[in-house]
Amino acid sequence: MPKFIALRRTPRSERLGLTAMSLERKRSRIVERAPFSEYLGDLTGLGLTQVRPEQRAPEVQDRFQLLGYAGAYVVDTESESLAERARELLEPDYQIVPDIELALPRPTLSESYRRRPTRAAYWAEESAVSEAHSRGITGKGVLVGVLDTGCDADHLELRERRVQFRYVPLYPSPDAMRACRGFDTDGHGTHVSGIIVGKHVGVAPDVDLLVASVIESETVKTSLERVVVALDWMLSQFELDENLSKPTIINMSLGFREEWISAAHLQSVVEGMKLILSTLVADFDALPVTAIGNDGAGIVRAPGYFPETLSVGAVDSNLDPAHFSGGGASPLTGDTEPDIAGYGVDVLSSLERDEDGRSLYARMSGTSMAAPYVTGVAALVASANPGLQGAALRQHLIDNAMPLVAPDTRVGAGLARFE
Repeated sequence: MPKFIALRRTPRSERLGLTAMSLERKRSRIVERAPFSEYLGDLTGLGLTQVRPEQRAPEVQDRFQLLGYAGAYVVDTESESLAERARELLEPDYQIVPDIELALPRPTLSESYRRRPTRAAYWAEESAVSEAHSRGITGKGVLVGVLDTGCDADHLELRERRVQFRYVPLYPSPDAMRACRGFDTDGHGTHVSGIIVGKHVGVAPDVDLLVASVIESETVKTSLERVVVALDWMLSQFELDENLSKPTIINMSLGFREEWISAAHLQSVVEGMKLILSTLVADFDALPVTAIGNDGAGIVRAPGYFPETLSVGAVDSNLDPAHFSGGGASPLTGDTEPDIAGYGVDVLSSLERDEDGRSLYARMSGTSMAAPYVTGVAALVASANPGLQGAALRQHLIDNAMPLVAPDTRVGAGLARFE
């Protein structure tokens, strides 16, 4: 089926001359224009029907979505000729990208518990997480988005807070993106969310949490379309005046390796991914935090090796690199990856609930555990220094990381810490 995603080539902040504006004004101007596009009428004129992610789709074969916050279209049609005409219409201003498959780096579950193991502090002293908490710095006033398998909002670690949750449906489906009480049939997303915001085990328990369920538990895979739809929803939160100035961090434990993409599509996919990240960074001053992957030394996953992201490798409690943690040279820039390291071995967090509703915990290992630790630290830093956002926040974390003995191809600048 000739389905494709179209991503705007030039950041709107640059195209609209907003780069010199304050962050609040820039975000406000962009979200005001999000529902509108010069191509809406033209695409409709081709015979495509507009559908919206938050509404049940009509039973039509030829349709498109405008994802105005993310600066994207999704065109879905069975007609090769109609798809080609839509491509020709959009290509001057948009990069055309196929709807590729993305995957979660599978973590390892080493131990599970029927109750939370009691401990005074769950994060080592060198992380300075306890120090931040003792000073009343807990992530308040920071938006954190998580793209994962979901989130059990009724787990003991999460039930006392409001979790804004969306389930982005599988394709093909006429179902709308679902706004409901958070659920997670896998447990990975619940573990990640607990690391960030858990009442007892979380690094930054008072952030405003947005969770999009985009990864299927059976395959731990997703699609680029689902990711872009989820990001569009997260960016729509800037419609609310109280969010316009908030530091924003997006946690992504997903990606791809170049050999997974056909040679014919690789360049357009790489350029498309870069445009997605440019929207987050240039238009909204968000910080994407990404797992570098569990493929071992010498192998890195996209989007972790893109310069716009803060890529994360994993270390154990002795601050030694995890054997599975990826690292090496970025195929795009030649720079060393990962940028920074986080705890990613036997990390305790929320997992799921049993049939009696009792909250279960687990220790899991993976760079997808290290990434939310770094996301939480970033939220603490941003909460204490609200002017640090986007690229400036990324650089602060790198500059203030704790140097480690291991080579930078395994741990980057060192352990992320509150500083």
